[in-house]
Amino acid sequence: MLRNVDLNLFVIFEVIYDSGNLTQAANILNVTQPAVSNALARLRSQVGDPLFIHAGKRMNPTAAADELIGPVRQALKLLETGLERDQEFNPAEIRKTVRLSIGDVGESIILPRFIATLRREAPSIRVHAFQLERRSLGQKLAASEIDFAIDIPMQIDGQLRQVSLLSEHQVVALSEKHPLAAGKTLTLEEYLSEEHIHVSSRKKGGGVADLGLSRLGRTRQNVVRLQHYQAAFSLLAQSRYLLTTPVSLTELYPCRVFDLPFEAPDLELQLYWHHSSEQSGVNNWIREKLIEAARGIPAEASQT
Repeated sequence: MLRNVDLNLFVIFEVIYDSGNLTQAANILNVTQPAVSNALARLRSQVGDPLFIHAGKRMNPTAAADELIGPVRQALKLLETGLERDQEFNPAEIRKTVRLSIGDVGESIILPRFIATLRREAPSIRVHAFQLERRSLGQKLAASEIDFAIDIPMQIDGQLRQVSLLSEHQVVALSEKHPLAAGKTLTLEEYLSEEHIHVSSRKKGGGVADLGLSRLGRTRQNVVRLQHYQAAFSLLAQSRYLLTTPVSLTELYPCRVFDLPFEAPDLELQLYWHHSSEQSGVNNWIREKLIEAARGIPAEASQT
């Protein structure tokens, strides 16, 4: 069967899967929408499945498409790697979609710098960022469903590689209208007497501030739990809550900032990738640009 299948159909299939829209897929591929529709029709005939179902303006993948996308990405990645090996490339000519699992902090402070670099040096690279469950990252990287992951330090298997991106110390942010905002410092007792916003992608459990307090035998009043810092800073501006946050984020929002009045671990972020991607000159170049984007953050934050 494979010898009768045009490999370009799988390229188009991957773009439709990622974009969920035929018009967007055509724009990404720089072809007409009828050409994309015809290619999808041919692939549907080959695999005997509709692959995508219309749901308003979006094309939702069928179960068969979900099963097919992993092997397709692996095959395309192997082909791409083979073609790239021992060849020079011009970043300005790279056409690729980088799929990146990244959390709230990395998305806010690393991604803007990374994307700015791409716009200057490789404007045809697209970025798809989303957050996957931590326990699935190894499998997703191995299956080429994502190219990179940025997350906290964790145990990895022998097929994955990692490098430290940044270490952010924690500070306390509060509204500029908060009664404590006029002070020069924030004491531990003042910190504990206030109500707090806690940001976490998990359903339960504390953060680095709670870990630091536990070493003192103390606890704080976490009365609001949110998934994203953007929402937390929005709420902060309208409330009397305190927010313990990585220092770089305080540069993005209007707030009053104090040193944390106790010792707490820094927030550390690592970059993860699968060892097989190291055969790709393009992936190696992208990885270095991610590292460069992150490594510039501490120096900028320390100047505030």
